[in-house]
Amino acid sequence: MISELSKKLIFWYIYYVKEKSFILRSVEDTIYIGRKLGEILLKNAKNYIVGLVGPLGAGKTTLVKGISEGLFAKDYVESPTFVFLNIYRGNLPLYHYDLYRVNNPKDFDDLGIFELVSKQGIHVIEWGDKIEGLLDFDMEIYLTILSETERTLSIKVFNMESVLDELSIP
Repeated sequence: MISELSKKLIFWYIYYVKEKSFILRSVEDTIYIGRKLGEILLKNAKNYIVGLVGPLGAGKTTLVKGISEGLFAKDYVESPTFVFLNIYRGNLPLYHYDLYRVNNPKDFDDLGIFELVSKQGIHVIEWGDKIEGLLDFDMEIYLTILSETERTLSIKVFNMESVLDELSIP
């Protein structure tokens, strides 16, 4: 028998959580979908927290480059692996975190991540699965390597279905 809490959680998940997947055939496709996503998030202009998950070389930083372009940031996007955070100034600030080297949940607190994500802007967290359950994402993006040039991008949004309606690749 399913408890009332379980029923509510199932209803919430079905009603508020939406998913969509894309096949990205090139780096240009990855940048394009990132740019479109940046434009959509800019149009809504609120604080968003986006978790990015995928193996090394899947295109996480490339996707962030596209998001940066969609926010009209002029800075060169590079992986913040060795510095933890890069901030790009566009029409809305883009906070680009990389948790690859962070292994202990206490480190998240020491780095001030919980305070940082309250700042106005788009917060994209590479290796977001390392902080799962500690932070509420508005969106989760999963990148999977299919071949040397092809990737699958799966995007899960929470109470933001309109984002998926506007997102496509040519």
